[in-house]
Amino acid sequence: MSHIRPHRKNVILDSISPGFPVYCPKCNSTRVVIFFDYRFSPKLRTKWRELINEKKITLENQWEKIKTENQWKSLKKDSEKPNWICKECYDGGIILEYEIDVKILDEFKKFEKTFTEKSNPLYWDKYGKKVTLQEIHDKSGIGDDSLVLIAVTREQYNTNNFSKYRKYVKNTLNKDTIYYGLWPDTKENKVEYDILYTIDTTNHDEIQKHLNLHNQINNGLAQKMALIIDKDGNWKIQNNENI
Repeated sequence: MSHIRPHRKNVILDSISPGFPVYCPKCNSTRVVIFFDYRFSPKLRTKWRELINEKKITLENQWEKIKTENQWKSLKKDSEKPNWICKECYDGGIILEYEIDVKILDEFKKFEKTFTEKSNPLYWDKYGKKVTLQEIHDKSGIGDDSLVLIAVTREQYNTNNFSKYRKYVKNTLNKDTIYYGLWPDTKENKVEYDILYTIDTTNHDEIQKHLNLHNQINNGLAQKMALIIDKDGNWKIQNNENI
């Protein structure tokens, strides 16, 4: 008598190694595997690979959030999310795009509680990690030369328009590196929220040009000043001569 074996369908899962530590939200292990459903389109895989490589992801394991995302998925095309599993504790869930504005706003709120008009400006990198001016200078790779930090924002007191400014920096200014900052607005007695970029020349006229470059995106307001950062992280201000 012969035995009939049940049909077995092979399903191949495409896993990806981020190339940097990804921590399980349950046990904090780095033994996390990220994988795509076999039905993911090449376009969708490319999108998520780029987000993962740029560290713009977060691991979600809360069922209520996953359920909400799946409900949204049924309404919107190409909204599938990669999955993850921890090989240490066997927890798992989905990958979400990192909500940088939520992270930045949390950081701003935490530090502006003790921020006054006499405070030095504070800065964060594009991942929401707090950085010093020395670190900003060193990351630029310009050696002992000075670096210039310029904001594209003016009179911003929330993060509602940050996506607009980021697109402007990337698409109009062709800059890949941005920073976030807190600056004391003594005129309004508020804390100003900034998005900034760097230029690697301290030429007076070039700095002046950049200070007057972003009027259109700021309702006609030019930038008031730029920060010139030396190799030791010390800084001085160049004011806009047109204001």
